Amino acid sequence: MLRGQDPLFLECMKSKLIEIFSSIQGEGLWIGKPQVFVRFKGCRLQCSYCDTPLTHAAIFQSRVEKKPFSGIFQSQPLEYTVDQLNCELQNFSVRSLALTGGEPLEQVDFLQEWLPTLNGYEILLETSGIEVAAYEKIASFISITSMDIKIPSATKEKPCWDLHYQFLKLTAKKSCYVKIVYDENLLLEEKKEIAALIDAYPPVIFIFQPVSPLRQRNLKICFNHFDYFSKNFSQQVRLIPQVHKFLSIL
Repeated sequence: MLRGQDPLFLECMKSKLIEIFSSIQGEGLWIGKPQVFVRFKGCRLQCSYCDTPLTHAAIFQSRVEKKPFSGIFQSQPLEYTVDQLNCELQNFSVRSLALTGGEPLEQVDFLQEWLPTLNGYEILLETSGIEVAAYEKIASFISITSMDIKIPSATKEKPCWDLHYQFLKLTAKKSCYVKIVYDENLLLEEKKEIAALIDAYPPVIFIFQPVSPLRQRNLKICFNHFDYFSKNFSQQVRLIPQVHKFLSIL
C-alpha cells in the first residue's frame, strides 16, 4: 500500500490553518472569481506589508465561515487532517479553491496527501515564489500559480532574486502569473531586476500591485514607477490594486 493510501497515515498528517471562508478573488488574473479561501498558517518571511498578522502569531484555533459568503465565523481546531478539511469544504458549493497564507508550500507534506483527494476543484496557489523544491512536489495538482516577487524596498526582507528565477523557471511551464507588491520606494536596481525577469519569460503576465492603503501622493509615485514597465513591456504588465479592499469584503 502506498503511503498516501494508508488511512492511518492520513489520520496523522495534519495541516495548520488560520481560516476557511468564501469570497471574491480580489487579486491577480482570477480577480472577480468566487472562491473558497484556505489560509495556511506560517511563513518564514515577515514582509512589512503583510495583511495576515495571525500568520506569525501564537494562535490555538482556526475559524471557519458558518455559511458561504456570510462573513460569520465559528471557531475550530488549529489542525486539520485531510478528511477533516475535506469535510469542511463540503459546506461550500464553490468548486474553486485559493490556497493562501502565510505560505502554503511550507506545509507541502500535507499538500502532497491532500491535493490528490480533491476531485472536480480548480486550485489557485498563492505563494512567495521561494519554495522551489516544495512547488515541484505538487505542481501537477495546481490549476494556476500566483507567484510573488518580494521587493526588498517594500518587504524590508533580504533579496530573493535567485530563488525567484528558479521558481519562475518552473511555473512558466504551467499556468501562472507574477504579482509584484511595491510602494513608492521602489529602487532603480529593483526595477532592473524585475525587467530582467519580465524579459526572460515573455509569456508570463506580471501584475503590479501597489501596497494598500496608500496616500494619494504616494499612489502617483507608484503610477510613475509602473510607467517604467508599461513603456517597455506593455503586453506583459498590468496594474491591479487589491480590489476586495475597495469592495470592503474579505
